Amino acid sequence: MKKDISKIGFKSITGWRGDSLVCPQAFGGDMFSGCSINCFFCFCRELDAEMYQKYYDGWTPDLIRKSNPDDFKQLFDLAYGSDKKTNRWDIQCLRHGLPFNMGSKSEPFMKAKDKLVIKVLRLFQEYKVPVIFETKTIYAGLNRYRDIIKNLNAAVIVSIMGGSDTLNYKLEENCPPASTRWQFVEHMNRLGIWTAVRWEPVMPTINATDDILKSYAKTAAKHGARHVSIYHYRSSDYSAAAKEFKKHGFNFVKLLENSTDDKWYPIGKKLFAYLKAENVPCSTPDFVNFPFESDRISCCGTDELFAPYLFNYQYALYLIKKNGKVSWDDMENIDFKEPKSYERMKKTWNGGGGYYSLVDAKKVIIIGKEKGFNIYGRKDGEFVYDNSGLLSNFA
Repeated sequence: MKKDISKIGFKSITGWRGDSLVCPQAFGGDMFSGCSINCFFCFCRELDAEMYQKYYDGWTPDLIRKSNPDDFKQLFDLAYGSDKKTNRWDIQCLRHGLPFNMGSKSEPFMKAKDKLVIKVLRLFQEYKVPVIFETKTIYAGLNRYRDIIKNLNAAVIVSIMGGSDTLNYKLEENCPPASTRWQFVEHMNRLGIWTAVRWEPVMPTINATDDILKSYAKTAAKHGARHVSIYHYRSSDYSAAAKEFKKHGFNFVKLLENSTDDKWYPIGKKLFAYLKAENVPCSTPDFVNFPFESDRISCCGTDELFAPYLFNYQYALYLIKKNGKVSWDDMENIDFKEPKSYERMKKTWNGGGGYYSLVDAKKVIIIGKEKGFNIYGRKDGEFVYDNSGLLSNFA
């Protein structure tokens, strides 16, 4: 008999994202399991549905399970109350000074759970834990939250997609209007709280016309966004996604047909150009299509704020930009690296293994070998796709 997930407390407050070879901010966690925003297109909700419905009863898309603040206190005590060696990676990350990335799977700021949130924020303040808050709301600006965040070593990243308030309401009916979130970004930066923006997903055929892209760049500049992170649409359950998009009045097949690499690349290229024209730093985790366009190693844009985690392809590409090449020894010589990620990168450095690597990145070329491992360099120039969406030639 399956257990009722709604009756089980949320204990998994830390984790290490599986895409750590792409995302330098892979360490973090959440105060809640489940998200109060519950966007119908959310990649994370699709993963939750697949896992929880398979192994548990009682899961619904709007189920919120809260953590126990004492679990954060115990974690911080273990990390900072002793220098005893440990194999626990979350404790090693805290001791190394990596920022705690909070909110990538669950909205951290809610009105109804404010007592829990305040307790956790005060623990981050007490233990001086660096933190990145990812949010789709403006509630971090409420006095009870903001006054604590101002005293943290913190960054705030606000999720805002392109398009009108009307369009965004159709896509994110539980979020504040996009225009209100832009004002929130400006307000937080004026208070001295480093605040940036994330547009994820960019949806061709829905919110990625040329006028929307241009307007987004100008709006980001107008409201002083410190950085913009962009990524295109993907799903982990296309059957479920098709039903949700149809239910909300969108043509899912048309969206997918226009989300292949050959269609996404010119859209992303324009958005990069428009943002750079407005002097707004921009980055993407999509190192395959945009290996050298990102302005920061971290797609969150927080390079100058926190201790970096360098064992990833974003840093490898930075080395190519800086030195003209990168070898496996360059990555091997990085002191701090998560063991499973290390084994995966080593296994797939030359390609294959079911994961993207530098061999798949456009404009990255093999310029030699050393100890059996590829040495990668850069080929300048534009590239174009054939109709299958694969790289055909450099222009």
